[in-house]
Amino acid sequence: MEHRADIAVIGGGFGGALMAMVARQQGHSVVLIEKGAHPRFAIGESSTPLANLFLQQIAEKFNLPQLLPFRRWGEWQQKFPDIGCGLKRGFSFFHHESGQPFSDNPERSKQLLVAASPRDELADTHWFREDFDQHFVSEAQSLGVEYFDRTELIDFHEISDHVLLIGKKGGEKINFRVDFVVDASGPRGCLFRLLRLSERNLPLMPATSGLFAHFNNVDSWDSEEGVPYPVEDAAVHHVFDGGWVWVLKFNNGITSAGVAATQEKVKSLRLSEGAVGWDLLLNHLPTLAEQFRGADTQNDFVFVRELSFGLDEVVGNRWAILPPAAGFIDPLLSTGFALTLQGIIRLAELLPSPSKDDLLLYQRQTLNELDQVSHLVGALYSNMDDFEIFTALTQLYFVAVSFAETANRLGKPDLANSYLLCEHPDFGQSTREICELAVHSNNRETILRKISKAIEPFNISGLADPSRRNWYPVVLDDLFCSAAKLQSTDSEIREMLLREGML
Repeated sequence: MEHRADIAVIGGGFGGALMAMVARQQGHSVVLIEKGAHPRFAIGESSTPLANLFLQQIAEKFNLPQLLPFRRWGEWQQKFPDIGCGLKRGFSFFHHESGQPFSDNPERSKQLLVAASPRDELADTHWFREDFDQHFVSEAQSLGVEYFDRTELIDFHEISDHVLLIGKKGGEKINFRVDFVVDASGPRGCLFRLLRLSERNLPLMPATSGLFAHFNNVDSWDSEEGVPYPVEDAAVHHVFDGGWVWVLKFNNGITSAGVAATQEKVKSLRLSEGAVGWDLLLNHLPTLAEQFRGADTQNDFVFVRELSFGLDEVVGNRWAILPPAAGFIDPLLSTGFALTLQGIIRLAELLPSPSKDDLLLYQRQTLNELDQVSHLVGALYSNMDDFEIFTALTQLYFVAVSFAETANRLGKPDLANSYLLCEHPDFGQSTREICELAVHSNNRETILRKISKAIEPFNISGLADPSRRNWYPVVLDDLFCSAAKLQSTDSEIREMLLREGML
């Protein structure tokens, strides 16, 4: 049986389903092809303000108003209370010494709390992908996207005026004749396999592995008095030398937790052995072990031997690959959603017949942004034993994304037209140079001085202020004081804040 369509999207996760929705709204016929079936377990769950802005832009640009409630916790709870999600007010980091209970000092030098929203209603979310992805596929079908699950693609033939995808479904052969293919099937996914694409080295990024599961009955991590937000209403990071643990709590009682670590730690903690490795990890982190003492796993542990991944090529004459199928670095800074959503926006503007130059531009942007994430995350891994340098390096991320989000909301996208400002002539290059130093040099004072200089022209949120002792709430006065950095006036900022419900 052969199916004809303008666009084939491979992969039925949220990225593939959303790409299919957007293409359908542009008037194209679309097939969405998924190897598995929903509902299914998935990680990659934590959103950010910039990712939510991209989701909002997709909803508004492509007439998909049904997506808008997913940009904020409050709207999500009102419109879709049955779709699991978690409240994310910010990023919480805690630094642990192996074998020692977590403890801090009056300077709060072992923790970092960065708020992303002033109150719950406007907060970001964790996406419970089992519910979320299935909902997006259903939405795509309601728009007229043809959905084929349990369909494995086994061959790809590019012919002068079309692509022929050959697959199997239920033991029967199934073909798709399409004009263009978008691969959203994840790291080392479909086109990587069918086209025998080559992997590339990711700058500064060490080889890492991941071990993760969903849990029930996870206890709480206490918040100190005066915190910018309850510390568990966040993406929680427990950092130790050579790795880090994430803890994301959903409103359905489930907690997503896992560890990403260098190969040395993977071996010493026996992480490849699943539950054995998790228990050994908790033995090294006694305060975290107390939080998980009564917890039980909802599913088997998943071990991923090679977390980071990048392709040399992400486009061809009649195909293109979305992040994270084009590359994945690490979940440390929650970069995956923003990169995927930005990729969807870029590709949607090119369909159905992008020129060679347009595709090469998409490839350059995608690879450059993945490399920028790789530089920064690699530098962070190299300094997980030095939390002062680690927290300083995170400011490069927080400054870049907060500046980009605000510039876009002010209608000034030209101020920040690349992820992490990687193509900005000053900030992008400075970030890469600082990360190289942080990996290859022990000159702490030089690194700290260069970070301070790099972030100052873009710091609109009061970050890196020593008087705040690593607690950074949302303070709107910081934004008004930074109007000139955004080439804006106080009245423009006030109008934007009113429009976004922040005043």
